[in-house]
Amino acid sequence: MLACGAALLAGVSACGSPSTSQTEATPTSGKVEETLQITAVPVALRPTKRLLKFVGTLFGNEEMTLSSQVEGQVEHLGADLGDHVTTDQVLAEIDDSSARAQLREVEARLAKAKADEARGRELLKTTVISPQEYEQMQTEVAVAEAQRDGMNVTLQHKRVRSPLTGAVVKKLVSVGEYVRPGTPLFDLVADDPLKLRGDVPERFAEELAIGQPVQIKVDAYPNDAFDGQLLRVSPAANAENRSITVEATVPNPTHRLKPGFFAAANIVTRSDDQALVVPETAVITFAGVTKLFVVRDATAYERKVRVGTRDEQGLIEVLEGLQADEVVATSGLGKLENGMTVSIRQGDS
Repeated sequence: MLACGAALLAGVSACGSPSTSQTEATPTSGKVEETLQITAVPVALRPTKRLLKFVGTLFGNEEMTLSSQVEGQVEHLGADLGDHVTTDQVLAEIDDSSARAQLREVEARLAKAKADEARGRELLKTTVISPQEYEQMQTEVAVAEAQRDGMNVTLQHKRVRSPLTGAVVKKLVSVGEYVRPGTPLFDLVADDPLKLRGDVPERFAEELAIGQPVQIKVDAYPNDAFDGQLLRVSPAANAENRSITVEATVPNPTHRLKPGFFAAANIVTRSDDQALVVPETAVITFAGVTKLFVVRDATAYERKVRVGTRDEQGLIEVLEGLQADEVVATSGLGKLENGMTVSIRQGDS
């Protein structure tokens, strides 16, 4: 009986104490830090431009309707639709036969008035005529001279000249038509340079400055870009669409651009030859905070940044919060936390 009791007690004692092998299998407590595999690239230095986009319409530097200043029948036209014209070029000739006849008559009157005035000067010395009579002779000379000058001006206007260098938009008369003062003859446009006029959101008013470069593209030449310069900025905003009207001058020596073209433009408000840029995939914005992760010594560090322009190659300019010799994460941003251990996948840079 004592032997059985001792054996039973020994069995109970064995069941109440864990074995050595069971104690080693129990996992240790505490958090195991994971290493996140990511891709990363070094910060790049590249020239960048801060572009302010807007759309607008091209206009002639000067646009006008050239009208007749005299009356008569159109005898000759020196230009037609699309023709290039230069300043002072004769565009139309109006019959001047009547005006020349009137001029001859006025010149004959002037010659007689001058002769009478010369004789009157001698007669005045001998008191044959009164000073009042001599003054009347002088007046007749002055009137005849004014009439002569007026007829010469009329004859000049019989040859209609272009007031600008540009092109003919419309020919509004034909040879043989009778015109009067005010009759439209041609629509003209000065097409070198052109003006680009459009609206920019008012929130960008502080960035605008006269003389800034403007880059222009039109549908007619989708593969070509044209350069211009900001010429004018409206002093008042449009209350209806909260915008500011701007005007740029665009050189057009080849006359490829046409007034009326629709244009997409960028105002270069700032440029930097050595700007810090990173891929778009390196930057995240949440709740108004823009940040990225800098990788150093296999550790990712969160960094708040201020960004600038984005280019067509998918690169973002970083204005503040980054150094030129740093490396930034380009994947796994949604999983990254400040101070997390990371490894850069081989072949990624």
